[in-house]
Amino acid sequence: MQQHDLTHLETSIKGLCDSLAGVADRKSFDEFLTIIHKPGFTTIAEVALLRGVVDSMHEQAKTLVGLKQILLSGASKVELNPQPLPPKAGRAGGSGD
Repeated sequence: MQQHDLTHLETSIKGLCDSLAGVADRKSFDEFLTIIHKPGFTTIAEVALLRGVVDSMHEQAKTLVGLKQILLSGASKVELNPQPLPPKAGRAGGSGD
């Protein structure tokens, strides 16, 4: 893997971690939980919509946990098998004399 590819992948992984941490921020969910307990919060239809969104988010979170396991498991099974470097430019296979 070339250095720029490695740097890009590392940046993407760190961004993913930041995004997932933001999704899991308990403070915003705790605030949401206080809102839903207020009298007259929402209609029956809106409750159904909210339940659907929460259920969907839960399923997607479980899928992400599974994908993370696959990613880490697969990466740990990769054998490091360095490939030979290509010949340097300017050497045509002769002795150079």
